[in-house]
Amino acid sequence: MTRSGNNRRAKKVVPTSSASNLFDDYEQVANLHAVLFTVKEDFVKAGITKAQLTRLKNVLGVDYFTLSGMLAITERTIHMKKDEETFSHIISDRLMAIAELYSYGYKVFGERERFNTWMKLPNRYFHGRTPIELMDTQGGAKEVKDEIRRFEVGTF
Repeated sequence: MTRSGNNRRAKKVVPTSSASNLFDDYEQVANLHAVLFTVKEDFVKAGITKAQLTRLKNVLGVDYFTLSGMLAITERTIHMKKDEETFSHIISDRLMAIAELYSYGYKVFGERERFNTWMKLPNRYFHGRTPIELMDTQGGAKEVKDEIRRFEVGTF
């Protein structure tokens, strides 16, 4: 028997008909934690298209200006892409990291609007800055994730 055929301890995964729909709507983004790492990795390596980025932007409740800041790229870089053109591996990877952070936030906060609003409000822990403002660096995103974790365990 092959190794893959004898995988009884496989992680349960929310089925996805296609990797191209990971950012299609709130439910897809909210359930990213249940998608196999390899599916997300293939999605990133294929390059995220502007159309996919636009759908994610709508789920996150942000505009292109805000999203460009989170990605540490210019808004013009986003606007110059055609819908089916892909972003670089680095930008695609960054988008997936942002989507995964939002997925975690949706799980912890229980609803999209509540978390999306929290991301836009000044936070004492971040010295009056909003969580979105910190998302332009990996270190900042880690701090945001740590703060979400504090909410999850009740140590905020």
